[in-house]
Amino acid sequence: MICDEGAKCEVNANRKKRNVSVVERFTDEEIKLHLMSLKSGIRKVSDLKEEDICQLCDGGKLIFPPPPIYCAYCNNRVKDYSCYYIPEEEVGDVQIQVCNGCYHRCKRTFTLFGINIVRDHMLKFNNLDNQVVEEWVECGYCKGWQHQICGLYNKHKDTDDTAEYICPKCLLKERERNKKSGFDDNTDLGAKDFPETILSYFIEQRLFKRLEEERKQTAEATGKSINEVLEPEDLTLRVVYSADKTSIVNKKFSDLLHKENYPSEFPYRSKAILLFQKVEGVDICIFAMFVQEFGSECSLPNQRTTYIVYLDSVKYFRPERVTFSGEALRTFVYHEILIGYLEYCKLRGFTTSYIWACAPSKGDDYILYNHPVNQKTPNTKKLRQWYVSLLDKAVKQDVVVNVTNLHEQFFAGKDEYTLTASRLPYFEGSFWSSRAELLIYDIESQGNNELPKMVRSLSRKILKGLSYDSSGCVDIDDAKNILLMRKLEKKVSQNKEDLMVVQLNYSCTRCSKPILSGFRWFCEKCKNLQFCESCYVVEQELDGEHIHELSKVLVKGISSTTEDNDLILENDLFENRQAFLAFSQKHNYSFDILRHAKYSSMMILHHLHTSNKTHCPQITSSCRHLACGDCGKDVSRMVYFPCLLCSSFRLCTGCYTRKRTFQIHLHLFPTLPSVTGVQPKTVKVLEILNALKHVHECKSAVSMSSSSCSHTKCNEVKLLFYHSSRCRKEKGDNCSICRRLWKVIRIHANHCDDLVCPIHRCR
Repeated sequence: MICDEGAKCEVNANRKKRNVSVVERFTDEEIKLHLMSLKSGIRKVSDLKEEDICQLCDGGKLIFPPPPIYCAYCNNRVKDYSCYYIPEEEVGDVQIQVCNGCYHRCKRTFTLFGINIVRDHMLKFNNLDNQVVEEWVECGYCKGWQHQICGLYNKHKDTDDTAEYICPKCLLKERERNKKSGFDDNTDLGAKDFPETILSYFIEQRLFKRLEEERKQTAEATGKSINEVLEPEDLTLRVVYSADKTSIVNKKFSDLLHKENYPSEFPYRSKAILLFQKVEGVDICIFAMFVQEFGSECSLPNQRTTYIVYLDSVKYFRPERVTFSGEALRTFVYHEILIGYLEYCKLRGFTTSYIWACAPSKGDDYILYNHPVNQKTPNTKKLRQWYVSLLDKAVKQDVVVNVTNLHEQFFAGKDEYTLTASRLPYFEGSFWSSRAELLIYDIESQGNNELPKMVRSLSRKILKGLSYDSSGCVDIDDAKNILLMRKLEKKVSQNKEDLMVVQLNYSCTRCSKPILSGFRWFCEKCKNLQFCESCYVVEQELDGEHIHELSKVLVKGISSTTEDNDLILENDLFENRQAFLAFSQKHNYSFDILRHAKYSSMMILHHLHTSNKTHCPQITSSCRHLACGDCGKDVSRMVYFPCLLCSSFRLCTGCYTRKRTFQIHLHLFPTLPSVTGVQPKTVKVLEILNALKHVHECKSAVSMSSSSCSHTKCNEVKLLFYHSSRCRKEKGDNCSICRRLWKVIRIHANHCDDLVCPIHRCR
């Protein structure tokens, strides 16, 4: 039906509450773009009744593809149009499906997951029977029917059936009739409404800066004006999950290493990071990443390490152009997000990040459910090249000091008597940890039959370093450890290029411990050789010729602790990638086409906003109201920038980014320390401010050019005053040195309460 000027579309005071479709927040232009997009994405059906046709996309009944089912016998995915079999009787919580091929190859009676199954007692199903039809919704004004996905209708906001849905077409006509353009009263929250964290702010601002630089470089390379180079708009990055967890070490693995005091568990912080881009009015999730952070409080070998667990993206990024270097802008953005994350970890004091370049099988999903058909699934070689390109950039940007692989780091060139599984970091589900667990099981299942032969092959040097039992035999755990490492080395060597070790700060080559202070000894010819002070002393005491010419450098600027004072964000949705993927499959939150991606992203954001439990460690239940000093926004439950000089003033991230208040109120705000070890500008200014009074009381201040005082910034401030008293430029504003001094004095004067302050020009 068409909505006319009748009573159907008349707005009255008693109408039901709306607020069930995100379209109500669209501008008129966004509504029109959305409707055009729907028309182009669906094949028009002409032989259906009007009530069976969607008034928005002109399509009929639409069906979701069946959710993925995997054969319990061969682990392959059951094809959408294939049959599969399940046991006639329920087998507890275990789901057992057997594909058609395996069913016919199985014996009459076989065992899966410890359960005996009779083949003839299995039930046959067709995977097509698992398909779900898209739901419909009726417009409360024109009474036309539309797909809920087309209307971006959120049924979870109308559980009591009291809200009224208005379709996009009627909404446009209502606005035109009421001469109203803009947002309706709608409480849908977008990506920007999700809480910012220190991490998301750091990565997002860094990304925007790099995009500005890229745009200028592309304009110069192509001979265009900067306005002719398209830029990505409406990007929002958020950390949507951040919570402390514990990784429990496999018991057989920890039992094997009990003499080396190998931990039974490793505490870490799990984080999920999403990138959204607003497309035709909807924030679409286009990139997702799961990471694990093992801090300074964690035991070795996981101490100060991060693990990039999963990455995923869907191809809806805009604009689709290439950068000045020829790579896709989409790739540039995703690379910079990862480099930004690595830089943030480096600044916090992490030393190493681990990456396993493991490509998904075709048709499988890592995080986001059901990718677009036109998006190619990269093979392992392509994915590895993608990471190598990323890490090359990170090295050039001085974020990463070195890139190697797991084999080079822990196996190659190492004496066998020093090889032990206790040096390998333990990450649940990682290539090496899972292979090590399987190898231990294989060694023990064979009754340790390989151990005697292996022990006989050991050199005297190795045998001398092993433990022995009361009967004079080599300790069985020591022998198993060596055999495990021999077998594991073969597995790792075959995949070494995919197992990347990213060094953010230097670690000792000999003891593998991070070099956090003192001197770092290194060979200028051998890129990968680094010694801490202790290992350098031991190395020098060894007999024989020293082939390396070692130099030393003082280590500074590395945080003594990786303490994370950022927001804690907990929800069931992103507790792990399996939970999120299962949730998306259950609710058909698919990303295969644009209309699905819009709806799925809208619903994911809805669930995040309604289920998220935000907790800031610094905030208590009795926390007083804190407001931004510029816009008045309540910052009690979000990250903000406090003034370093007065505790009563603070800025929200928006005002801080705009930097308007800096010049008006002369406040000083903290920034993260720079990567190069040079202190940020605000910290230098703070040190000079603290030195101002000292200069006027300093006994060595008889001569302003004197350099006998040991105070850190005394001599620097004295030289500034000495210069300003003799500067020959007519106006101080013409001299950069004078401007620097007067700026510091103005900041001091703005906060000084001393009526007789001795500092020149304070009053």
